[in-house]
Amino acid sequence: MLLEKLDERLQAQIKLSPCHTNRASELGHACKRYLVLRRTRWQEATLPDLALQRLFGEGHIQERAVIRSLEDAGFVVVEQQRDYEWKEYQITAHLDGKILLEGAAVPLEVKTMSPYIFKSIHTAADLLNPRYPHLQKYLAQLQIYMLLSNSEKAVLLLKDKSSGQIKELWMELDYQFAESLIQKAQSINVAVAAGILPERIPYTENICGRCPFLAICLPEVKRDALEITTDPELEANLKRRHELAPLRAEYEQLDDQVKAILKEHERVVVGDFLVQGRWVEPKGKPKYWKVNIDKLEATKETTE
Repeated sequence: MLLEKLDERLQAQIKLSPCHTNRASELGHACKRYLVLRRTRWQEATLPDLALQRLFGEGHIQERAVIRSLEDAGFVVVEQQRDYEWKEYQITAHLDGKILLEGAAVPLEVKTMSPYIFKSIHTAADLLNPRYPHLQKYLAQLQIYMLLSNSEKAVLLLKDKSSGQIKELWMELDYQFAESLIQKAQSINVAVAAGILPERIPYTENICGRCPFLAICLPEVKRDALEITTDPELEANLKRRHELAPLRAEYEQLDDQVKAILKEHERVVVGDFLVQGRWVEPKGKPKYWKVNIDKLEATKETTE
């Protein structure tokens, strides 16, 4: 009953909104055709499913929590959720905020992600990851923020949704990269004004397969699945599950071997491991030998 009501409220929040500008958060997308469609046929995009909407909502909650944590730690964050517009290039931006450091207001952006993606990122260069093409949008977004703020640097905070761990990635204004984004915006503006679509990029599952305009851009792509979700976190989890599958088979084989050797041994210490066993007799079922294996924690004795 409770969950149904929560889902109903969340479902009501799923909607398409008009898009008439080049959004800083999207300019780093690899496909200009997608960026033109966002502005000219936004109402035909596939709506996000409930699972993806939950992730969006959770991400917003955690991002705001990071800002509060910074403020609790004594940092001053200004211009939170401020909108910017660069009319000449039809670019708009929505900043998480700016953090005051040594007298300067530095653009600040917060992103949350799955632990598997989080662990793969150590520097800004790691955002150029072909397995997760949506990450490169963060680079472009920060470059636009720096241009709009007349700032030479910006900081991106990444939060692991699972552990709560945070990483900070500092970026400097790359004039060449920033100029390429401006030129990209100009070409999109020309296409929008002329009512034409840029050429399709070569089909890539990580980009095209998750595109909300797939049905109108590539209607010939046939899908047998009953449901398609564009959830990047779920995709990362499925990939990690696939990577771990061989280890599961090895674990189960070793587990069977160890338990066979230690059967009917009630208490055994093997190196750093304590093995305890006992007979269990479930009602109406044959009895079996149950084994618990625990790793002993090392203790340090201190002398004064």
